[in-house]
Amino acid sequence: MALQQATLDPSVSFRSPVRRSYHRFMSACGAVAAALFGAMALLVCADVLMRNLGLGSIAWSVEATEYILMIATFVAAPWLLYLGDHIRVDVVVRALSAPARRFVGLASDLACFVVCAVLAWQSVAVTLDTAEQGSLVFKVLVFPEWWLNLPMAFSCALLAVEFARRAATGAWREEC
Repeated sequence: MALQQATLDPSVSFRSPVRRSYHRFMSACGAVAAALFGAMALLVCADVLMRNLGLGSIAWSVEATEYILMIATFVAAPWLLYLGDHIRVDVVVRALSAPARRFVGLASDLACFVVCAVLAWQSVAVTLDTAEQGSLVFKVLVFPEWWLNLPMAFSCALLAVEFARRAATGAWREEC
């Protein structure tokens, strides 16, 4: 529903190829997250069905579900922010005057940009460090540990970009 609203929103201008590409990229993030959540649901249902039919279980399903949940959440976060469907607690902000709401909106976008940029930088540093060390995750599935850090680095970098875009374009005004 949110994707349809963003697509149909007349205030969103797609005249520029960069904006059009950015919109498609963010929409792809939402589609990937939805596909991952759907795959996770199918995997859990298949595992439960197999257990109930006495066909055994999918040994790696619980572990894969944990990873899919993490990845889908990190991929969906920038898309939700792009659409303005992120979680906001605005009880205090609603009581402020319009200029104060705009100031708080801009200040929060700038603060969130800084936090996300630092998290992205740190995630990339940890990812490179674990890749250099050759660390592995040993559970049912065995894979390089740095793979687990990629979704966070990806998400935090995109969130930083989106918060910067919101601050620069005044997207926060729509929510005030």
